[in-house]
Amino acid sequence: MSSTRPTVQPVRGTTSSALLTGLFLGLAVLLFALIYLIFPANQHYGALLTIGVLSIVFALASYLAESLSREPSAQRSLAWGFFGMGFTVLYLSVGLAVFYSVSGVSVLGAFIGIIVITVFLVIAVVGIIWRIRAVRATQNQMVSRASWQREPAPSAFSYGAANSPSVPTVAPPPSTPPANPPRSP
Repeated sequence: MSSTRPTVQPVRGTTSSALLTGLFLGLAVLLFALIYLIFPANQHYGALLTIGVLSIVFALASYLAESLSREPSAQRSLAWGFFGMGFTVLYLSVGLAVFYSVSGVSVLGAFIGIIVITVFLVIAVVGIIWRIRAVRATQNQMVSRASWQREPAPSAFSYGAANSPSVPTVAPPPSTPPANPPRSP
């Protein structure tokens, strides 16, 4: 009795990136609401700081998830959204803490907090610029590679025939001796 093995067919994903993005966003909204509701009213400042930091962590996770996808536009959108939300929540929470009389936050503390957040923002923006330049350089390399791949491959026989010593057009012309040879002293 001979049995033939069935050929393995690739399994197509049944979930789309839009569905996964929606699920992740829904989970993030529920988590942020839960964090805000768990903290008592006099500690909402801490809840907002936690939400801001967690949003930046989600942005980093979405950025890293780009490497797992063939078409990372959904992950890239999530990364940009969480990045903007995180820094906005942090800036507004720290910057407006003095005006809302948050206990334990002085003007100097808020100013130092804004400086620290700005340093982290500058580091993130420099990383984004570096990444964009790297992606652009890779795209330029791919354009050159594509044009190179469209050209026919050179034949080893035609290369050897063109560079053989019997071909006079390739060989350098013989050097002529100088008209007046140098005199020896």
